Amino acid sequence: MKNQFLWLLAFGRAVTLGLCGALVLIACSTTQNAVIKPKSGLGAEYRAILKSLDWGPDTTYVYGHKSPDVDAACSSLGYAKLMRALGYNCKAKVSSPINRETQYIAKRFGFDAPELKTSVAAGTRLILTDHTDYAQCVDGAREAKILQKIDHHVEGDIMDSGIPYVRREMIGSTCTIIYGCYQELGVAIDDEAAKILLAGLLSDTRNLTKTTTCHEDSVAWAALVTQLKLENEIAEINRQMADAANNYDGMSDSAIFVSDYKDYEIGGKAVGIGSLVCKASEAESFINRMLAVMPKVMSDKKRDMLFAKIDNLVPNPDESGHGSLFMDDGLYFIYYGEGAQAIAEAVFGPSLREGVTYTKENLSRKQIVPRIIEILQ
Repeated sequence: MKNQFLWLLAFGRAVTLGLCGALVLIACSTTQNAVIKPKSGLGAEYRAILKSLDWGPDTTYVYGHKSPDVDAACSSLGYAKLMRALGYNCKAKVSSPINRETQYIAKRFGFDAPELKTSVAAGTRLILTDHTDYAQCVDGAREAKILQKIDHHVEGDIMDSGIPYVRREMIGSTCTIIYGCYQELGVAIDDEAAKILLAGLLSDTRNLTKTTTCHEDSVAWAALVTQLKLENEIAEINRQMADAANNYDGMSDSAIFVSDYKDYEIGGKAVGIGSLVCKASEAESFINRMLAVMPKVMSDKKRDMLFAKIDNLVPNPDESGHGSLFMDDGLYFIYYGEGAQAIAEAVFGPSLREGVTYTKENLSRKQIVPRIIEILQ
């Protein structure tokens, strides 16, 4: 059997059990449906696979996606730290500047965010975290040598079969996957690593409240919060992270649109999808501003069509002060470009007005993208 493995956690909760699904091990060298049940001793197999990789003499860079959110930045930091603990020369980088939420939690927890490195030379060895599309990669990735991919999205155009080690689990946070990697490899999670992994987990699951949150996320959350003795602080930390993520003060409308944004190549189309928030009381004005800036963003990003989900935030009736000030109440999905309306309406139904659809569902971008892929492909 080749040293190529894909870890896949079946997406979706089982209704009767309330679980996300079963962890299965699929050998890339076998047929697509061949399944090997996990077994004990996987740490030894994992170490053997890592040892077999073509590490080369130079530094291997670990990158999350462009326009990095907390999970992208922290998963690269956490995995680079794990690889170094095993003796491999790895360093985390970001391909574009970190956002305000990442700035806040790095300062709050006292760790250094990855340094900026916008491109890599041909032949550079890479490990990718939290993405699986070349459009989201550091510039130069197509000519680089990708050794590993650790991710929690549907497979993109960076095909799993072409990478020596792939671990892709459809759970809430890439940092949860990396927490599991530490456990399997028997590498102790020191407090710095715990803070890094918890930061990504908090952000991508919004403190275990997002619909993509799974049992594995809850297990990792409990262990990390307990280790760091943050039981009485975690709700407030999460709230402050959300405040930082939703703070658009002083930003241009173009900068707001791309503050949490990803590019995709789907069915021969260049697609861009933003993820934004607005208060329900300000929704009409905010949507109009984003619609007005979409032509410029589409031109700047060289996209064929552009979308953005805008979470509709209503005041939280819980006045205890422990939770978020706002709760999600569905989302607006805005669109621009030839063919974009048909896609948006196929996913969410008739437009409320030109450029705008709405759904009561609370969906993450990673849940919306597969629906768009199904239509375009």
